[in-house]
Amino acid sequence: MRYAVMKTAVIEPIYGAPLIGCDDRYEDRATAGRRLASFLGRFRGTHAVVLAIPPGGVAVAGELARSLRLQVDVIVTREFRVRAYPMIAAGAISESGGLCLNGAVLRLSGVTPAIVWDVVRAEQTFLPELITLYRHGRPLPLDIRRPVILVDDGLSSGLAQLAALQALRRYHPVACLLATPRADEHILRMIRPWADEVIVLNLHSHSATNTVDGWQMPLSDEDAALLLERYRLHGAPQ
Repeated sequence: MRYAVMKTAVIEPIYGAPLIGCDDRYEDRATAGRRLASFLGRFRGTHAVVLAIPPGGVAVAGELARSLRLQVDVIVTREFRVRAYPMIAAGAISESGGLCLNGAVLRLSGVTPAIVWDVVRAEQTFLPELITLYRHGRPLPLDIRRPVILVDDGLSSGLAQLAALQALRRYHPVACLLATPRADEHILRMIRPWADEVIVLNLHSHSATNTVDGWQMPLSDEDAALLLERYRLHGAPQ
């Protein structure tokens, strides 16, 4: 397993021109995607596939895929919370059966396994709608053994990334990589056993500012779905 932690200030070169007409609201994420691509040049023009965790990962993944001339799509994944503790991520669920739970939540007052599983079942009902919004009936592009580059715009709890990686492993990819602009070191310790390689631009300590804060603006699922289609139309041939 290889593990790369790089500082943004020294990342050169940046491959690929930005998407023409790309919304300035997403430029910070797009720049991060091009910088991440500079560490993945060995995949340029191959049959590897880039999968974003939406909504935030779409702009990062789109530019990474354009820079490397790779196919891009999404794997739909959602974090969830229990009503009594709305500020704490209780877990994450992904299409194709990925599920990751925060065991610490079960030790909180008033939280039982039954409550958590009720939330999981409720979240499962949202997945088909989101899959339709993003992929319009397309299956996950994992029909053949191929390298997968999973992309998000930062790791906060790490639960969504773990759920997605768990789901992807069921397809037996040749390699499963995770690329992200920002991450917390203690979260990476949980992620690393599930990924063959992790590429991070900025590494933060546990006391640092939340790793997904600081972007110019959040992305809605609707905005991210439109942006994905723009990358699929103007990026690498599908």
